[in-house]
Amino acid sequence: MRILFTLLLLSGVLSSSAQCIDTLNFVDPAPACFLEFRPLCGCDGNTYRNECYAEAATLLRWVDGPYEQVAFEFRPNPVIDFLNTTIVTKFEANVNIYIFDKNGTIKYAQRLNAVTWYYLTIPMNTFDPGVYVMLVESNGVTKVSKFVKWNT
Repeated sequence: MRILFTLLLLSGVLSSSAQCIDTLNFVDPAPACFLEFRPLCGCDGNTYRNECYAEAATLLRWVDGPYEQVAFEFRPNPVIDFLNTTIVTKFEANVNIYIFDKNGTIKYAQRLNAVTWYYLTIPMNTFDPGVYVMLVESNGVTKVSKFVKWNT
């Protein structure tokens, strides 16, 4: 009886994880998806940019919000006037945003309190042309991405 129970338990676990991905469809490596940043936590433990990208990966289930503690994106890159930034956290949390120049000097810093989703427009008119690094930190998790400041 114990062996039968163990087999049934294992088959239930295996079948529930197998239902995460639609094995009858092929993953689309270059989906024609819109760019909106609405991160989703896929049943496979990955963060997807939006529902279209999750469907292109043949996922069957996902929930709103990133898999990680914090996710962010910015546009445009390269930037001329304004850097439009979206920050999403898994749970309500404080977020620190920093922008560093090529010498490691902090050119911009802001703290956001009790954030789950935040849209921010950063004026770039005081930034010299060059490569910059944006660092976003929340609850000890740090994400980093580069962008280019361009002059017209």
